[in-house]
Amino acid sequence: METTSTLTTSKIHSLLNEAYLKRVNDLKSSIQLTEEALSLSKEMDDKSCIGKSLSHLSLFHMIIGDFDLSINMADEAIEIFEEIGDEKGIADAKYTIAGALYKTDDYNLGLTYLIDCLTTYKKLEDYHNQARVEKSIGTIYEFFGDVDSAIKAYKSAIESGQKANDLNLQSNAFNPLSGIYLNKGKNKEAMGLIEKSIAYKKETEDTRGLAFALYGRGKVYTQLKEYDKAEADFLEAERIHRDMGEKLGLAMCFHKRGALYIQMNKDREAEEILVKALEYSNKHRIILIKFKANLLLHEIAKKQKNHELALKYLQQYIDEKESVINDRTAKVIESYDVINKMQTLEADARVQKEKADLNEKKKLELDSFFYRISHDLKGPITSLMSLTYVAKLEVKDETSLRFIDDYEKQANRLNTILDGLLNLTKMSFNEDRKQEIDFEKIIYDCITSYKFLPNYDKVEFKIAVDPTIKYEAEWALVNTIVQNLIENGIKYARVEENNPFISISAKEENNKILISATDNGIGMDEETVDKIFTMFFRVNRKIEGTGLGLHILKRAIERLNGDVNVESKLGEGTTFTISLPK
Repeated sequence: METTSTLTTSKIHSLLNEAYLKRVNDLKSSIQLTEEALSLSKEMDDKSCIGKSLSHLSLFHMIIGDFDLSINMADEAIEIFEEIGDEKGIADAKYTIAGALYKTDDYNLGLTYLIDCLTTYKKLEDYHNQARVEKSIGTIYEFFGDVDSAIKAYKSAIESGQKANDLNLQSNAFNPLSGIYLNKGKNKEAMGLIEKSIAYKKETEDTRGLAFALYGRGKVYTQLKEYDKAEADFLEAERIHRDMGEKLGLAMCFHKRGALYIQMNKDREAEEILVKALEYSNKHRIILIKFKANLLLHEIAKKQKNHELALKYLQQYIDEKESVINDRTAKVIESYDVINKMQTLEADARVQKEKADLNEKKKLELDSFFYRISHDLKGPITSLMSLTYVAKLEVKDETSLRFIDDYEKQANRLNTILDGLLNLTKMSFNEDRKQEIDFEKIIYDCITSYKFLPNYDKVEFKIAVDPTIKYEAEWALVNTIVQNLIENGIKYARVEENNPFISISAKEENNKILISATDNGIGMDEETVDKIFTMFFRVNRKIEGTGLGLHILKRAIERLNGDVNVESKLGEGTTFTISLPK
């Protein structure tokens, strides 16, 4: 039965998922749902949920242009994620900060954050977020005037969107790519791409994204001199942006509609909407639209022979541009320095990946060799053990029986080693079949299975399992981990102690499963602890074993992407702590 805490956590995750999905057509609801999730998270004092809620709110406020509030919330989320070690959470919050920065003209710092995010997302193979970041990097390249790099970034975003099987992510990159083709005079390609984007946006019901796609098509219609269609698209895009609270998109539409009216010789309408664009951009710090609006207003005033007004707009354009141009040039240089470093890191990462792939291939070949040899030897060893049993029935001479006993012990030892090697190599070839893990049952079953060990009856078992744990994994791997912990604890117990014990616990903490096994056995010194996961290494030669148990345990933990920590003191006992990500 689920506890109140588990149900509340589940509700928080449900609210956040719903809020993220609604961001494409109902940002107000997204914010309301996330504020509810944040309130519940604070009531529970759940840091992970608080961080995720703040990160979501930060994203939604960035989208509607509340940049200062967005950055503050993201910074708060990053502090929490750093405390609990949530790498993806940090990247998500940094992505939001990057969006707020480059939309308010701090391209260099925005790019630095984006590259940090991209490094993390590539490491995690998170194609959804890779696509988002690559599209944003393409936007910055465009602003720098590096069109070739922008195209490369947009195409990379499309590929990542395809890997994530997300039409929205693909169409988000179609929009700016269509604009580049339009500037190159490739009207047909531009229209084809933007129509595809509009179709995707309608199919996925991404209302906010549809507004940007309509804006893109409006630009193509303007180029084709189909002015009525262009105006209709810009007006519909404005309506959506206004409903969604999307400030940047609305300013972009105001500017483009002004440019359209100039082409249509509707100077009065053009001046009216461009003044509106200028006021709106001043209010919301949208620098790029301010430049463009001032320049177009200068053209209108000059056309009207209003030289004083024309000079005013031209001076504003020049003053604003010169006030940041030198700083921006420096930022471009700094940004390309960051990009070069990123490309160097990516090249190094590729080399490291190739080495890792080669090592993995060699390891698989070695595992395959071990598996075949172990499997082939298993039959003859079983036959030898059977012959030993028959010989003991027939032979009555005591001296001969002692030799047969020694022979049987060695055959059993060899059989145990082969079993260990088979278990080890099976991990590399088993299919990944996940199921919900019942930790309490696994622990009790493993304890029962070792009743035959000499020290079993003298050891007290203390078990503490959090009943609210929800964890899915390969049962065989989790069983292997628990089994080896218990076997080791029993084998290396100090039976001369009054109360030898093994304490085993399993709980969930910060979105990780923690399995702990503590004993008051013989313990180990620091030098020994460093060697215990080495294949065939044995802590105590006087105690029977193959030296494979802890090596197999380590491989199982690695297969589950987990970590293990060992604390031990000679003559006092040992604690193993295994951390498995959910």
